[in-house]
Amino acid sequence: MEGALTQRPEPLFDPIINRPIHRLSTVVATGAETPDPLEAIGRPPGEFLRLGRLGAFYARSERQLPRVMLREAVDVTGLKFRRWTQPASAVRQAFVWAFDVPAGPIVMVFTIDVSCDLLELIPLLEDCYYDDITIANETVADTVEVMLQNAAPTVGRLSLRADDQRHQFVFTSGAAASASDDLLQRLIYRADLDWRPEHSSICFPGELNRRPTSRAAMGAFVSVLAGQQDYIENCALLSAVQIVSAMAKVRDIRADAYASLIDLRRLASDRPGMRTSTRRAALTQIADAAARQELQLTFGVETAQEIGILVPSLRVDEYHRQLAGCTGLGDNIHTVSGMVNRLISVIASEKASQDAYDVRRDDLRRLRWGIAVGILSVVAVPIGIILGYFGGNYPQVNPRASMFSWHQYHDMYLTVLGLIVFSVAVFAVLMIRERRELRRING
Repeated sequence: MEGALTQRPEPLFDPIINRPIHRLSTVVATGAETPDPLEAIGRPPGEFLRLGRLGAFYARSERQLPRVMLREAVDVTGLKFRRWTQPASAVRQAFVWAFDVPAGPIVMVFTIDVSCDLLELIPLLEDCYYDDITIANETVADTVEVMLQNAAPTVGRLSLRADDQRHQFVFTSGAAASASDDLLQRLIYRADLDWRPEHSSICFPGELNRRPTSRAAMGAFVSVLAGQQDYIENCALLSAVQIVSAMAKVRDIRADAYASLIDLRRLASDRPGMRTSTRRAALTQIADAAARQELQLTFGVETAQEIGILVPSLRVDEYHRQLAGCTGLGDNIHTVSGMVNRLISVIASEKASQDAYDVRRDDLRRLRWGIAVGILSVVAVPIGIILGYFGGNYPQVNPRASMFSWHQYHDMYLTVLGLIVFSVAVFAVLMIRERRELRRING
């Protein structure tokens, strides 16, 4: 039709990033968690990050993936650095993020866009990694905490203490795709020094390096992505958020399991002087804590190793797997899982030992009291006969003498007194025997 506007057809493939600046993102775990550990709060990441053709997969699995609690721009004029000495005009923009991860701690991200040479990013990476950046004289964690309180007041005040577990990104344009391995390692190790490749742990994900216009390299703490599509960068960021949260969580579970084992050993050593009800309540608390640790290890840590089942993309899946491998997540899971399993076994053994102890103690008590009652019955019968004897009209009973006359009836009273002393002695012997046997059971 004449005069109709012609629409430009959508490209078959998203173009690679060609931004003239470098983008640095520092992903940092915190010590805070939302009230429900298995239900992340916030909005789907697709509302803030372009996920391209993979957005549908993230939306379908949004309850199992990180959610955005906060995204706010930062006034770059208030940024101060310790090592980075580039002019203020080199900073173009900065953002802070807060992600809630299912069954894991909250993760904050500090993103800054700068214009400088690649090697000049090294001191900036150092400042970001070691929290040597202030925003209006406040740390990044304090800034995010205040912003999060304003953005989500219903969650309550959360103390966003920066954790040691973190990962950094250098997102740059396709012009850096031709950068040498030596240049990439300087960024990944955050040191402008030579290296020996045969002694390096840097990984080069094959799927992210298969095209000559794209480049990717990663270490345990820094990833460099050059000439990638924007949604691949965003997917890599979400993977890092999940892996960093899982690493922080597995370390917390390890610390909790070790503390539970110490409490369990203290209970075992204090059993003779502790009430059974108190000890059983303490064992129940330790068992409940171990069950929570096992649940968090499964749903908050082990599931973080895999993303391909949720997002079927070769590049996203390989980056996620290699990042998990670089950080040692799988090895840590194996170690901590063994700790938790052995802790549960020790708890079960302690409960069985407590049950055996209680059963044996009850048996000994029943035996002691049964014998005591039997002996007292033996004593009560002669006393009844004697009282009946004194109450009867028998010639052997002197009606003028009192029944309490020791001279007249001392033989009878000595006999009864002997039986009472004998019963008390037997009761004491059984009590001593019971305590010795219970002490032997306690080891």
